[in-house]
Amino acid sequence: MAKSPRLAPNRLRFQSQQSTEVEPLNAMSIDVEDWCQSTFDRNAPITSRVYDNTMRLLELLARRKTTATFFVLGLVAEKFPRLIQEIYGQGHEIASHGYSHQPIFKQSRQEFTLDVQRSLELLESLTGCKILGYRAPDFSINSTTLWALEVLQELNLLYDSSIFPVHNPRYGIPDWPRPPLPVDGNGGKRLIEFPISTLRLGCVNIPFIGGGHTRLWPAWFIAWGIRRLHREGLPAMIYMHPYEINPDEFDALEVKIPFKQKFHQGLNRRTVYGKTERLLEKFRFGPIRDVLTVQKLLPDPSIMKDKTPTSDFQISLRPHRG
Repeated sequence: MAKSPRLAPNRLRFQSQQSTEVEPLNAMSIDVEDWCQSTFDRNAPITSRVYDNTMRLLELLARRKTTATFFVLGLVAEKFPRLIQEIYGQGHEIASHGYSHQPIFKQSRQEFTLDVQRSLELLESLTGCKILGYRAPDFSINSTTLWALEVLQELNLLYDSSIFPVHNPRYGIPDWPRPPLPVDGNGGKRLIEFPISTLRLGCVNIPFIGGGHTRLWPAWFIAWGIRRLHREGLPAMIYMHPYEINPDEFDALEVKIPFKQKFHQGLNRRTVYGKTERLLEKFRFGPIRDVLTVQKLLPDPSIMKDKTPTSDFQISLRPHRG
């Protein structure tokens, strides 16, 4: 097996390229998936809830004049192609969340490659734009699946945002550097890794923003954490899912969810919309593509629009053959 990618030599010498004269630009990212299929039952159908929840998020972002990166699951794009075109048409970046939402550690290298390829072909056919970035389901690039970064390089992606530099039973690489940095792989190809934001307290990284952390931490602490990152010269990376702004979703599900899981996944959902709106009021956010461009880690994204959109009625979804 090929050697796993290594960190570039400048891993400990990160210098922010953002001007100190303006509010730093942070990354807003949204993983477009349907809760029941992505979290409870991988075989569950994609429902209109993901469409409705995403449209509500789009309205919030439009009201706050903010654009974001939408990591779109292939199954969602296949079911609601016009939703992806609507997202892209409003000026947001489309990136890949894979096709099936299967964690990488449950896939072979070939299965993973085909899963990502299928999502890229679908998303590029809908947007007419080269897809630059990827985020793994369940942040499943960990110390045992670093080979996935090589696959992303081979597929000519420019950045990844899958690594969570924390201790967690399900994911994380606790000693991974916290800034966005290039990762060198075989053949001289380079991929930028933009990890999920954490706070360094003592010798431990603390998650404080995104997903369940946004639900559980108070708004003042999240804002304090972002300002602390800025004092370190780091942009913040916020992540969320459309279903997190729908506190009534569990009542609408056709399947019975165990109380423990419903409590764990639903606690404080009613606070997420308001917290997100307040963050958008206080700080500057943009797509990951733009943040990495400001940091001089990516070229001007305008050169990436080199494809012709395909009508959503003509999308080819031929199965890949190994």
